[in-house]
Amino acid sequence: MSSEVLRGIDPRGYVSTFIREGVYPDGRGLLDEQKLVFKQGECGGVGSSVVSTQGVTVSCTIEASVSLVSDATLVDIQIESSQQLAEKDAEDYNNLLLSLFTNEHFIRRENLRCLDTSEKTLPLEWQLHVTLKVLSLEGSLLDAAVCAIGAALADTKLPSIALDHADTDESAIEKTQIQADYRTVHKLSLEEPLMCCSFGIFVDSGAKKNDEILLLTPTLEVIAVCRSTCSVVVGKNDLMVLIRERGRLSQFSLIKKMCMITAERRRKFVESLRSVV
Repeated sequence: MSSEVLRGIDPRGYVSTFIREGVYPDGRGLLDEQKLVFKQGECGGVGSSVVSTQGVTVSCTIEASVSLVSDATLVDIQIESSQQLAEKDAEDYNNLLLSLFTNEHFIRRENLRCLDTSEKTLPLEWQLHVTLKVLSLEGSLLDAAVCAIGAALADTKLPSIALDHADTDESAIEKTQIQADYRTVHKLSLEEPLMCCSFGIFVDSGAKKNDEILLLTPTLEVIAVCRSTCSVVVGKNDLMVLIRERGRLSQFSLIKKMCMITAERRRKFVESLRSVV
């Protein structure tokens, strides 16, 4: 029986033949990293990026508007649904990514205060509007989306604000009193970028031992035959800030290994961002 026939009739058996040899069907090692490529400042807005990794390409554009200081949420996220991404899945990813902003893992709220030309803090805040577009989807969207947001935030430059409103004036600030001064811009002060890595847990039922085999960034074809999947987000000081599991994972030691792999990949990403002039 040819491999392509087996692939169609018994996809699990097809994948198993490769995993037993320690590789994916495309020849990549089970824990080999796929290349991560990013560009900044190519999609408009006050900051933007395009990220490609593991068969997924995502663009991120950040727009900004000014508001009075309040308790309102300062970030909203929209992942545009497409033929590749259902609206329900887009909403699920929106909520996950928004939680990373809400818990101040991407940026602290205090760093969204508006500044004047002398870097004096004003009673105004920047609201960020984050838009993600899926350009290709053959793997984990969350991995690429987290990197795209981090790269876009690192690219974000906000103008100084000229506020024609005296500090002693207790009346409400009017829109006409707020003017953007693009002669002086400020880069956002960010937390160190986050990194997300997704994994598959494969159990070969044809093997003597039903051990859980860890797979880094599996393709959609391989994900379909995994017993479970797990996405891990690691931040500053190699701390895990989010974990998303689907299916059953019985070995805690695998989570520790996932965090170590993700932390190492994050360090490389941070170095790459710092090297960009």
